[in-house]
Amino acid sequence: MSKVNAVLLAGGNSTRYGEDKALIYFQGKALIEIIYSKLNNFFDEVIIVANNGDYDFLDNAVIKKDIIKNKGPLGGIYTGLYYSDAEYNFVVGCDMPFINNKYFSFLLTKIKEDNFDAAAVKKDGFIEPLAALYHRRVLSLVKENILENNLRIKSFYSESKVKIIEEKELKKQFNLKKLFFNINHPEDKKTAEYFFEEDRGNKSENKI
Repeated sequence: MSKVNAVLLAGGNSTRYGEDKALIYFQGKALIEIIYSKLNNFFDEVIIVANNGDYDFLDNAVIKKDIIKNKGPLGGIYTGLYYSDAEYNFVVGCDMPFINNKYFSFLLTKIKEDNFDAAAVKKDGFIEPLAALYHRRVLSLVKENILENNLRIKSFYSESKVKIIEEKELKKQFNLKKLFFNINHPEDKKTAEYFFEEDRGNKSENKI
């Protein structure tokens, strides 16, 4: 199997949360550490795109600053794909701690079905572009849109061959409320803590 990398976007300002949410703690670990560990255990290399935070405590992490500054998540995607040496790259923000290996494998199967440029899911009528797989060949399209200041994350989708997985199919395999739960506001932390406790309980049961 060819190399597959992950791009972890940590370049946001966390304005809605009020502090760097990548560094809030759950069960003794920073949020970004939890997500990075999951990615690192599945993908060949994890590229963290970060402009301000200090994430050197993450073992073996490749940390890069945005090549084109102040272009939001699309700029982060461009930077991650630019530095990646893999054809396929999973892109995710630093606020989705419940993504998992099963989801990664699911997307890989979908993007390879017909040599798609991207594979993304639709939930509640909206596409999730920051929990998606991208082939590196979209790099030039991403750059073109950035240079035209068209910074919508999905700006290059119309020019690409994209596999969109509908919610009906996803529900058969995943708890969508948990899988795509993201932490944007301080009140989200309590819900996340509940899900983490649930995961820990499930692990304990499996050990018996």
